[in-house]
Amino acid sequence: MEIKLRIHTWPEKILRTKCKDVKEVDDNIRNFLDQMYRLMRVADGIGLAANQAGLDLNLIVVQHQDQVYKLINPKIIKRKGKITFLEGCLSFPALEIEVKRANKVRVAALNEKREAVDIEAEGILAVVLQHEIDHISGIVFIDRIPFWKRIKIKSQLKKIKKQTHDKVQKIKTDE
Repeated sequence: MEIKLRIHTWPEKILRTKCKDVKEVDDNIRNFLDQMYRLMRVADGIGLAANQAGLDLNLIVVQHQDQVYKLINPKIIKRKGKITFLEGCLSFPALEIEVKRANKVRVAALNEKREAVDIEAEGILAVVLQHEIDHISGIVFIDRIPFWKRIKIKSQLKKIKKQTHDKVQKIKTDE
């Protein structure tokens, strides 16, 4: 099943969707994961959650160094330590903000072969996994910063909102 995926940007409603668990790992799910991976690479990202691509499914893809993770129903089962990291997000073009997260995480998920995987991650990989798992929980990275920081980026958020509105209107016109 080929669905045309695109990066959904702030404040599209799908970004606030708590995604549905995947009940069965089949060719459709593997196809979605492959499409998400291609979309992430074309957009020059290192992580992408299904709702960012318009899918209401608990799926994420992450690339760290040469390792690609295509994860189904990922859950963080352990967090340890603290790290502050300058994060960007494909759904918030040109916005980078410092976010505090756990420095180490343990993630349980299924891979595209229906196999249980247990990932112990540290540093940037831990940050990216937390960021993407937040997405499928309907949480965006601006939710993780203090209110005063949100006020400081208000003009950037307005600009992204206008770009999103213009893009969505163009898509509707082209249909």
